[in-house]
Amino acid sequence: MENGKHMSSLDLAREAVKILIENKAQDVALFDVTGASSVTDYYINVTARSATHVLALSDELTEKISENFGINESRTEGRDGRSWILVDYIDVVVNIFDRQSREFYNFDRLLPDGHAVDISDLYDEVDKKLGIAGE
Repeated sequence: MENGKHMSSLDLAREAVKILIENKAQDVALFDVTGASSVTDYYINVTARSATHVLALSDELTEKISENFGINESRTEGRDGRSWILVDYIDVVVNIFDRQSREFYNFDRLLPDGHAVDISDLYDEVDKKLGIAGE
């Protein structure tokens, strides 16, 4: 990381996933492409409920990562279209799709088999934080 506190790319990806889950992102998927991609270490793909939600997730993610860890994205693309916003942290790339775009591009299928990361512990952590554990 060039700016902010030093944290591993996996730690950054996990924190981003938690922020997205807390803000009601759907179909959250984390992929470890370390060694399989020259572009990044981790991809996060999520679905938003609407164009407004796509933008809100992007804003909340960049704000919380910056506030909590002092890390700023290197670039954000797609804010004008609001159907797919890409937030690039170099080592972690986050794709925030509306439902139609997620289904159309089907980006998850382009990632190498066996690279999905189990994030069930992050859902549990967010549930506990929000006081909805066991529901």
